Amino acid sequence: MKSEYRPSLLLALIILNPALAQEKTATIAEPIVQAAPDLGALTVGLKLREDAVTKLLAGSEKGETTIARLKSHASPSGLKIDRDGDFAFAAIDVGQRLVAQGSYAEAEKLFREAEKSLLLVIAKTPDTAKREKATYLQKLALIRSEYLNKLDQAKNDISAARALLPEDKYLASLEAHQASSRGDLLTKGGSK
Repeated sequence: MKSEYRPSLLLALIILNPALAQEKTATIAEPIVQAAPDLGALTVGLKLREDAVTKLLAGSEKGETTIARLKSHASPSGLKIDRDGDFAFAAIDVGQRLVAQGSYAEAEKLFREAEKSLLLVIAKTPDTAKREKATYLQKLALIRSEYLNKLDQAKNDISAARALLPEDKYLASLEAHQASSRGDLLTKGGSK
């Protein structure tokens, strides 16, 4: 049964933190030591988010209840990172799944809460933790540019992330993509 979840977990990791796929190659002078992910926590987080989507789509739970449930969980993303960042990543995942199913109003609630949590975690994260802070800024830019129609703020978020990691190719491509973003994925569904 465990083997059924491994591809989903790997995909969840990449979706929740694309910067992981961009980590620089270790050298002898500068080894990179990464802790193995806690597959149990990732599986629990994945099931929690799947359950949230199922309940929201069935109408058996409202967005506010889902938000409270995700916030009350120790690690709703399964990544076991800062609590605000952990919730934000989980809320973004649930919101994107809802958008894919056409549930725009509920998705917007999750994106707005994720935005608040990301602002908190960005304020707490020191500039010396460049990769972490850039990842949070990148996620904030994503939801602002694609779902919340806050294009100017999203551009500022990417600029701040680029200032932290000027050589990062993923951030450069995100910046280029953002130039063409219209920020209307939620309004296409008629939620406004």
